[in-house]
Amino acid sequence: MLGKKVGIDLGTTTTRIIVKGEGMIATEPTAVAIRDGGMQAAVFGESAFETAASDPEFRLRRPIAGGEIADAASARWLVNHAMIRAAGRQRIFKPDVVIAVMSSLPGGQRRSLLEAAALAGARTAYLLDAPLAAAMGAGVRLNGPNGHLVIDIGAGKTDIATLALEGTVSGRCLSGHGGLRLHACVADHVRREHGVTLDPATIEEVVASLARVGPHEERRLEVMGRGEAGEESLTVRSTELNGCLDAHVRPILAALEAVLADTPGRLLPDIQREGILLCGGGARLEGLDGAIATASGIEVHRDSQPQLCAVRGTGYALDNLDVLKRALMYIR
Repeated sequence: MLGKKVGIDLGTTTTRIIVKGEGMIATEPTAVAIRDGGMQAAVFGESAFETAASDPEFRLRRPIAGGEIADAASARWLVNHAMIRAAGRQRIFKPDVVIAVMSSLPGGQRRSLLEAAALAGARTAYLLDAPLAAAMGAGVRLNGPNGHLVIDIGAGKTDIATLALEGTVSGRCLSGHGGLRLHACVADHVRREHGVTLDPATIEEVVASLARVGPHEERRLEVMGRGEAGEESLTVRSTELNGCLDAHVRPILAALEAVLADTPGRLLPDIQREGILLCGGGARLEGLDGAIATASGIEVHRDSQPQLCAVRGTGYALDNLDVLKRALMYIR
């Protein structure tokens, strides 16, 4: 096999690309700027924001929303760009491609991604559900009968699954429930209570600095936002975010309870012994691991780089493509 092996984590806000033997080659925003009238002129990632801001002929599009494909045309272009980025435009040998996706992604959207990869020149294309990818990327061995429980929280979705024998035994996917919803709740709270609108970068700073699940000593952060009189300074307190955090965590705990209830009894001792694996960018929320452990009675392990688990998992799958075939993943 002389063609390259390419792994793509197609996230709601971030797309990551890995190539076997080369490592991670790209981490870009999941955004495309497209000139009106066709896809021939399109720009991906950070360049998309710059191009859309400077050239009125280009429109910024977000191909993925809530873990699902929101714009099929720009999603196809995104896959094509990722393939070019990884394997070049001129290829003697076609690459194998593994794409990590939300577990509940509808069949029609799955076919669309596979077709996009084929049109972009893939020799074979595989879709790997996010919990499987995250577990592989965290170093979990899935080829045995032992049970493993994974919670993968991204910007646009939360995937929870019990895994065994290289497949999903029970699972729940909360489409649209992820970091972006938490950020939107915080933004709405500040606007409602303080009469000030914060830009996305400031909201991200507020969440990173103040958001803490569970009891804690109050923290404060002074930020700038836009009010009726223009730029205004305000102080946000960590305890103000409790309502948003509760609304964020409760559905995750409810879904976890449902997954555990559906998990065969023979696998529960494995999960109790090994603990729950917490992955995805949303895993970095302070205190979330403790809240899950308290609610479930099961120890929670958070990967040291949780946002990279899924893309690392596509890299593992590239070395073990037979795993995908045995697990009945979509293949083209």
